Amino acid sequence: MSERTLADQLGSVPGGIEALADEHKRDLGRAVHEARRRQSAALARAGDESLRYVPALLRPAIRKVVGL
Repeated sequence: MSERTLADQLGSVPGGIEALADEHKRDLGRAVHEARRRQSAALARAGDESLRYVPALLRPAIRKVVGL
């Protein structure tokens, strides 16, 4: 896992989060990173599953257009 700070991941950090201890901010940063990783995987699975409804001969072209 890359060690990006919470501010790097979110762009701007709400003031209440800045008040947290560094250890807690790191934990929150890891949690955000993991949540985004899981979300990305779920979106990829959904995209692949949606192609089941496209005729087989069109799938490569659709993948290219959609970026899957």
